[in-house]
Amino acid sequence: MNQLYCKLVKNRQPTKEEIIDKLKMILQEEPTREKVADWASEYVMKDKPNISDEIVWGILQIVSGIDLKDSPDEYLHVEQDIIDWINKCSN
Repeated sequence: MNQLYCKLVKNRQPTKEEIIDKLKMILQEEPTREKVADWASEYVMKDKPNISDEIVWGILQIVSGIDLKDSPDEYLHVEQDIIDWINKCSN
């Protein structure tokens, strides 16, 4: 793959729409919360995050922990939390 293309993709910022789509997909149980958390963590855990939109940055931080569990069988964040985040991002 072209090095310039790889660099552009690597430095690309996620959009609110992209985050909303991922959250909606979680509500339909595909992909898993773990996959979406891993995706968001790739941005959040960078030494120098390149996210200029404060709403995107805030929601990425939240989504990076969407796979946290409250107990062995239950997630810390319930479906209503996800719906609230979708609404927050949509406004």
